[in-house]
Amino acid sequence: MQLDMFTWLQLWLENDNSKVVYLLALILIANIIDFLLGWLNAKFNSKVKFSSSKAIYGIARKLILFILLVFFIPVSLLVPYPIGIGALYVLFIGYLVSEINSILSHLKLSEDDKSVDKFADFVHKIFSSSKGDGKQ
Repeated sequence: MQLDMFTWLQLWLENDNSKVVYLLALILIANIIDFLLGWLNAKFNSKVKFSSSKAIYGIARKLILFILLVFFIPVSLLVPYPIGIGALYVLFIGYLVSEINSILSHLKLSEDDKSVDKFADFVHKIFSSSKGDGKQ
């Protein structure tokens, strides 16, 4: 049964078309996780003021960036084959690494230019207060 799963996953990496779709799917997943962590931090952390306009701006920004990523797929075909697809991979992987860095910074595992309290501090406060057994 496991071999079927690995075979299915290897099908995603057979050619450049499927690799591009695979990278775009990874970028979308990273975008969703990053947005949710930021939203949770802003919504439930008392030190951060929640703003629905900032949330909508964040969604719009990610949507525009994703549209630009998709736009560069046909643009990469205008450049000779190995260079164009290579540049597209660099763009996609660079953006994916940037999103992963943003996710890690929410979890206080990486440095970022975020000036708000870290999500990890907030989660730690929740779990430490829920374990309140009276000992301090």
